[in-house]
Amino acid sequence: MTAATTNSYDEVPYTSFPFPDTHPDRLATIGRLFGLSPKDISQCRVLELGCSTGGNIMPMAELLPDSTFLGVDLSQRQVAAGQQMLAELKLKNIELRHASITNVDESYGKFDYIICHGVYSWVPDAVQSKIMSICKENLNPAGIAYISYNTLPGWHMRGMVRDMMRYHANRFGDAPTRIGQARALLDFLVKASGDVNNAYTSLLKGEVELLKQCQDWYLFHEHLEEINSPIYFYQFVERANAHGLKFLGEAHVKSMVPGNYPPEVEEVLQRLSNDIIHIEQYMDFLRNRMFRQSLLCHTDQKPEYGIDPIRLRGLHIASALRPNSPKPDLATTAAEKFQTPFQPNTVTVTDPLPKHAIMILAEAWPRTLPFEHVVREARQRLTPALKGDAAAVTRDEQTLGRMFLQFLTSPVDRLVEVRSRPLPIAREPGDRPKTTKLARLQAQRGVPAVGLKHEMATLGQFEAEILQRLDGLRDRTRLVDALMGVVNEGKLTVSIDNKPMTDPAQLRAAVGQGLDLALKRFADLAYLVE
Repeated sequence: MTAATTNSYDEVPYTSFPFPDTHPDRLATIGRLFGLSPKDISQCRVLELGCSTGGNIMPMAELLPDSTFLGVDLSQRQVAAGQQMLAELKLKNIELRHASITNVDESYGKFDYIICHGVYSWVPDAVQSKIMSICKENLNPAGIAYISYNTLPGWHMRGMVRDMMRYHANRFGDAPTRIGQARALLDFLVKASGDVNNAYTSLLKGEVELLKQCQDWYLFHEHLEEINSPIYFYQFVERANAHGLKFLGEAHVKSMVPGNYPPEVEEVLQRLSNDIIHIEQYMDFLRNRMFRQSLLCHTDQKPEYGIDPIRLRGLHIASALRPNSPKPDLATTAAEKFQTPFQPNTVTVTDPLPKHAIMILAEAWPRTLPFEHVVREARQRLTPALKGDAAAVTRDEQTLGRMFLQFLTSPVDRLVEVRSRPLPIAREPGDRPKTTKLARLQAQRGVPAVGLKHEMATLGQFEAEILQRLDGLRDRTRLVDALMGVVNEGKLTVSIDNKPMTDPAQLRAAVGQGLDLALKRFADLAYLVE
C-alpha cells in the first residue's frame, strides 16, 4: 500500500465530521481523572491516522493555535479537499498529508495525542499492527492514543447482515449501483420476513431499520468494503500489550462503571474478577457491545480507576441542569428536581451545597467554571459568614466532587461536562456577535457547522445565512441589513400564515425577531466566541 494508491475513499468520499470523543480535551480529562499527567492541550502535538478531509482536527487546530496537528490519509481526493479548506482558513498549525499509515515512521516525530477513528477494523492485519506500532513508537511518554473499532459479540448480527449485502451487491460494478442493490436487498429482507415473530427476524428487522437511515457513504464503507474485522475487547488489549501499550480506559467513562447495572449484576461482576480487562469483557457480553473507543498509554503509566473527587481540582465543569421549580428551595434539605434540555430524566438533590453548585453552573451555561470556583462560590452562597479552613474546603470538594462524578458516570447523558481547559464561549451575543472562521465558512458552503464544543447542530437556511456573517464586525443593525438583502434577492422568504410578507416594515421587524432568536440559539449551542 503506497501513498499513490487510489482506493474506495477516492471513489466514494467519507464525510468528515468532528468527533467530540476524540478531542485531546476529552483524552486529557480522562487521563487526569485516572491519575495520569497528560500534556496540556493548549501546547500539544496531535496526530490523526485516517483524517479524511480534516473535519475532525481542523476545528481543534483553530481553537488551539499554539498546538500543532498532523493528519494522514490515503485518499488523495479527500486530502486535497481538506487542503483547499485550510488554504481559505489560513491556519498555520495544521497539515493534512497524503500518505499511507504504513509510511509513518520516526521522521514524523513524537505526539502527545494520537487519534485513529473509524480505521482499525477496516484495514488489513498488517496495517492494524502498524497502527499499534505508531501508538507505541510515536507517542510521547505521557501521551494518550485513541482507537475506535468494531467489537464482538455485538457485531455478530451486524456482520451477518453485512455478509448478505456484500454477497448480493458485489455482483455489480460501480459503487452507486452496489449501494442501490444493497438497499434493495434490505427492503427485500424486511418484506420477505412478513409477520414472522422470532428472535432472528426481530434482530434482522432492527438492523435493517438502522441501516436504512444511514447515508450512502456510511453504508458503503461500513458494510460493503472488503475488510471489516470486529474483534473481542480482550483480543484488542492483547494486541496492544504485545506492542508495549496498556489499556487506559474508554472515551465514555460511564461505560466503564459496573454500577450502571442492577446491584446483583454488579456483585457477580466483582466476584468474577477484580481485573478491569476481565470486567470490561464481561460487560461487553452483557451489553452485546458492537463498538468501542479505547484509550491506550505506555505500559509504565499507572492509571488508578478509583477516582478520588479531589482529582477534579484544576478541571473545569459545565452543566445544563435547570431546576424544575421556578423558586427552588436552596437553603434546606427539601428535595429539588433538576433537568437538562437534552432529555426528560430528572435528578433529585437534597443537600443545599450541591443545589447551590448546580444553580451556579446553570447561570454560567454553556460556559465552564473551574471546579475550585464552583466549590468556593457554592459555600459562599450557602453560608456567607463562614470562612472555611483547608479541611472544610476539602470536605466541600469531596461532597461536590462525588456529585459531579456520579453525574459523569450516570446512564443519563449530559448531566455534566468535565474539561481540562475553559472554552472561549460567549453566553450572550453582545453588540457584535462572532463565531469561528471555520463555522462561517461551513455555513457559507451549506455544510454542518461545528461549534466550540466540537459538536454540530442542524441549522436552517435562515440560521446559516446569519452564522456566515458573524465575523465580529457587524452590529445588529448591519446584520438585519444584510439579511434583508438576502430576502430582497429572493434567496429567503419570510411568511406569516403561509403567505409571504411584502410590507417592508413588517419584513424588517420579522427578520430582526428571527435574528434575535437565532443568536440566542447559537449562544446555547456554543457557537459564539467570547
